[in-house]
Amino acid sequence: MDVLGIGNAIVDVLFRTDDDTIRAHELPKGGMTLIDEAQAEKLYTEAGDTTERSGGSVANTIAVAAALGADAGYVGKVSDDRLGTSFTESIRSHGVHFTTPALSGSPATARCLVMVTADGERTMSTFLGACTALGPDDIEQDDVAGSKVSLIEGYLADTEQARATIGKVVDAASKSEARVGLTLSDAGCVERHREYFRELLRENVEILIADEDEVAALVGSDEITSLLRGHGGNAEVVVVTHGPKGSTVYDANGSVEEVGVRDADELVDTTGAGDAYAGGFLYGWTHGLDHATSGRIGAVAASHVVAQLGAQPPEKLREKVAAEVPGLT
Repeated sequence: MDVLGIGNAIVDVLFRTDDDTIRAHELPKGGMTLIDEAQAEKLYTEAGDTTERSGGSVANTIAVAAALGADAGYVGKVSDDRLGTSFTESIRSHGVHFTTPALSGSPATARCLVMVTADGERTMSTFLGACTALGPDDIEQDDVAGSKVSLIEGYLADTEQARATIGKVVDAASKSEARVGLTLSDAGCVERHREYFRELLRENVEILIADEDEVAALVGSDEITSLLRGHGGNAEVVVVTHGPKGSTVYDANGSVEEVGVRDADELVDTTGAGDAYAGGFLYGWTHGLDHATSGRIGAVAASHVVAQLGAQPPEKLREKVAAEVPGLT
């Protein structure tokens, strides 16, 4: 495979709402709150019309990479319930190889209730459920060794079992030519596990993709080069996204590439913008394209994702991106 993703398999349940509803549930607008199964069912019942899609940060990234033409796979845990079936059908519909055995019985499949307001902002409430059952036995070493890059979701650092899963990925990659990629998930996750992530980047991670707040929480905004091979880290490439200001790609050979943003034709929902960028960048990287072109693919892909409700790749994404990026092959 070109890209293998390992992360929390979550069904995104998206619905439109208003600020009053968010305040009534005492949720921080624009943030993510962990909830239990009872709270998840209550919000789901009150939601009314919903859109359900496979989700989770790395799952979104892998779906975009596959939609662009990458040979992509995903490892994540769902339960054998209705939402588990929904996740499986959704991610496979984009051409992603997904064969992780479902969990039998409790807990239920994870879901993220995404409340989208008129300004395009999304407020998320997440029940982790079955995705926390992901373990080392779910990792096929040949899949890792046979991929160009295995992308690990930072949220996996939250449990010891998932850290053991990361360890198996790292070990399998070290015995092959496969690269290990890491996405930091959010700044709060970095603050919880700063030393663990630093250790991974010193020893095991060749590709880091993160936003500027996550990197600042990890090493400070002025110390990004310390993550690169030859400067104290092991990374060959560090990609830092800056939201509407574009992105910067740092290479271990000393090059720094500034990549501009591609404004969306219409801003509908910012869910998954960074995930889509990562999927586009990794498509380019695994196909031998230069950093500027890879970043441009990511930026254009993200602009089309935010022009719709949800983080899934829109129809004919490859054709849309190819119309603006001549280097897409």
